[in-house]
Amino acid sequence: MMSRPLNMDLRARAELLTYLVASHLLTREMTGEWLSVEHVVESTKLWLSSNGGGADLMQRVHLASQALNIAKRLAPTSTTRFDSKTVAGMFCENLRLDFRSDAVRETYQMCLSHLVGQRWY
Repeated sequence: MMSRPLNMDLRARAELLTYLVASHLLTREMTGEWLSVEHVVESTKLWLSSNGGGADLMQRVHLASQALNIAKRLAPTSTTRFDSKTVAGMFCENLRLDFRSDAVRETYQMCLSHLVGQRWY
């Protein structure tokens, strides 16, 4: 039986981080609050499950802990206005990111740039 890899490559880490940032933005737009720690954990598990990814605990914690800070930086400085229509449009019906969305592509690029050069063990 093959096991899933425990460490994700840069692209997969950037996609998970983008998903978590988008989830923070959506929750903030809908409720006025950021995702709770419990919901971040749940969102991480959902993404990993639906994308067949595997990440060790430290990798998941590291990415999850960065998502809120990126969301807080992105929202006020972005060229995209993250209103309810834009944020809802970041997701497809199956709660996957919609990379046709300019907001998703901009968020992904910011997450990718953030991760480049970081050390992963």
